[in-house]
Amino acid sequence: MRKVELLSPAGSMEALIAAVQNGCDAVYLGGHQFNARAYSDNFDNEKMIKAIRYAHSYGVKVYVTMNTLLYENEMENAIAYARFLYEHGVDALIIQDLGLFDVVRQCFPDMECHASTQLHIHNEAGIRKMAELGFSRIVLPRETPVEAVRQYAKLGVELEVFVQGALCVSYSGQCLMSAKKLNRSGNRGACAQMCRMKYRLGYEEKGELHYAKQNGEYLISPKDLNTLQYVPELIEAGITSFKIEGRMKRPEYVAQMTALYRQAIDAYEQNRIYNASEADTEMCKVFNRGFTSGMLFHEQDQTWINQKRPNHIGILIGEVLGRNKKRVTIRLSGPLSQHDGIRFITDKEDVGCMVNKLYHRQLLVNHAHSGDIVEVEVDGFIPKHSQVVKTSDKLQLQRLHKTYENIQRRVPITMNMEMRINKTAKLTVHDDLGNMCEENSNTIAEIALKTPLSNERIIQQLNKTNDTIFQVTQITVEADDNTTMPIKEINAMRRNVLAKLYEKRTAVLKRKVLPYEQNPSVSKVSGLFVKVMTAQQLEAASKYQAEIYAVSSLYENKQSKYPKLGYWGKRVMKEAYPNTALLACEISGCKKGAIVDHFMNCTNSYAAAFLFSLGVEGIILSNECDEKQIAEIKRAFLKRYQQPGAFITYGYGREELMLNEYCVIHSCYRDQKPKHCGLCKKHDYFLEDIKHHRYPLYGDEDCRIHVLDDEIFQSTQRSSSIYLDFYNETADEVHQVIRKALKLIDSEQ
Repeated sequence: MRKVELLSPAGSMEALIAAVQNGCDAVYLGGHQFNARAYSDNFDNEKMIKAIRYAHSYGVKVYVTMNTLLYENEMENAIAYARFLYEHGVDALIIQDLGLFDVVRQCFPDMECHASTQLHIHNEAGIRKMAELGFSRIVLPRETPVEAVRQYAKLGVELEVFVQGALCVSYSGQCLMSAKKLNRSGNRGACAQMCRMKYRLGYEEKGELHYAKQNGEYLISPKDLNTLQYVPELIEAGITSFKIEGRMKRPEYVAQMTALYRQAIDAYEQNRIYNASEADTEMCKVFNRGFTSGMLFHEQDQTWINQKRPNHIGILIGEVLGRNKKRVTIRLSGPLSQHDGIRFITDKEDVGCMVNKLYHRQLLVNHAHSGDIVEVEVDGFIPKHSQVVKTSDKLQLQRLHKTYENIQRRVPITMNMEMRINKTAKLTVHDDLGNMCEENSNTIAEIALKTPLSNERIIQQLNKTNDTIFQVTQITVEADDNTTMPIKEINAMRRNVLAKLYEKRTAVLKRKVLPYEQNPSVSKVSGLFVKVMTAQQLEAASKYQAEIYAVSSLYENKQSKYPKLGYWGKRVMKEAYPNTALLACEISGCKKGAIVDHFMNCTNSYAAAFLFSLGVEGIILSNECDEKQIAEIKRAFLKRYQQPGAFITYGYGREELMLNEYCVIHSCYRDQKPKHCGLCKKHDYFLEDIKHHRYPLYGDEDCRIHVLDDEIFQSTQRSSSIYLDFYNETADEVHQVIRKALKLIDSEQ
């Protein structure tokens, strides 16, 4: 039977130990930089080496997340850090930046590369291309349904799938909202979680604002993913690696989720029934925003979102009966202990506290049961009938901590002791990875003058491994009759051979390092590049000398009238790209003659060279780059590759901040209608935040929602080639923008 991998998060050394001791097969963690969780504890170089040795001692693989976009001035340090990880035995890098990938695959050939979900690979063509380029594994987007996983698994490429934890409302790698509005880039590990903030959905009609009736204020805040009950189906779908999200979570969370998925996977592999429903309460207590089986299992409407609260909601344990001075009286519907964390759910603002003192029948107690009426001390006004939820459970956390505070997980080994008269004894050990170590005694075995050393006594001494990670599953003794040897000698042999085995399990094999070579063939591009969404925009733009790209439906309707019209790929392209002039949003469209859209997030000269090596004609650099960074990329490219890069300046557009499968319009207005309801076409909808910024929404032909910037970007930078990105502009506005852009075209650049 194919064995699946359980992959756990490690935001700290304590979390890593919790994951390993609770049964993971691999961990993923970040170094002190270049990873998509900039605010977790992460691992400095010394801690990283310690973490690798610890995990490898148990046969657990270590994947390091270098899954951020890299700017030009960071590339040298990023490459040096990748080499450090390579030389210290990391099993794989999880990578978003294609420039870093190109260097790693060439220079560090014994290092596996996993394509981060940030790379937005969501079709068979993309998976095949990534595998051909050298990625050994694809981390699929969380929007991937299980039926697609089943199809992708037939391609023979390792698939890693998120099965538990936080969800993003936007496709990963395609969210610029945090970067553009708060200068905290999600693609660089500093996401401010704009999806967890308050919004209203509205539209304007005849000068009057209309807002949707909402069940809560957090319109685009997803629940947490939980697929524990679907483990058998996911294994049978062909998933290679079950990935638990949570590098920002406490070690006890990691311990709990790892243990539960370990139990479920083991039950399937041992042909046993696993009751996932019994784990619900434990999962809810340690952290939940409400649970969903996610788009893996087709939840993407109101069942996918928690509009009420964006944070941990705990479990319901009671109701407020009243208040007496500083004490609140609660009728319990679940157990409560001293030092539990609770929260009172009120209409205005929730009130949370730690239960420092718990009273039952006017007596201080350390525990109370369901049905008891208790009192707790809390500041603030708590209305009668308010619900009480438990947000942390002291007893649960203590139990979880015990699962990793001492050695719980053991490495199975077998031993063979050979003892012959007048010869040194030999102890041989084999482990589960095929390693073998030997240790000879310092003294020879002798004929016993009184009591010979029995096989039982030898086995007893060899079994004393509790202070190590090893557990002896079988011992054989080959000894001459009437033989003896000092017990301390046998103990020393045991200690020494196990020390050798530990070193062998954690040893770093020397890996070859090769030079970086890239000689991209670069075309010269110049002039205007224009993307249009309406027939009126197309007609206006066609009056000028420009390369024009139309969205797919417009392209299909107008290509016969405009033979040179280019194709702007769908943002999530499930079908193959046509063989025509192409503005590509993803890797499967990066081929000869294509222009790379800014959604590909090219942020350094190495990534640009890699894309040019695929045959692309020009690159619109990522909107994560400012003018200074773009200039640095151009200079570095010219210096390194002895030719200018074919870069196109993003000159105009209402930038796309999110790309969502979830339709907030359908969720608020649906009236039980199915998706593809056309509601998004009735009005020009917007999301309004608490500062009254309004972000336009539009639904595309595939029923995906695009969240746009509330401001239009317009550059005054001179360039030999400029890209204009039109959304809902009129023909007159298209003419005005193009005329301004033409004045900025600099043929000398």
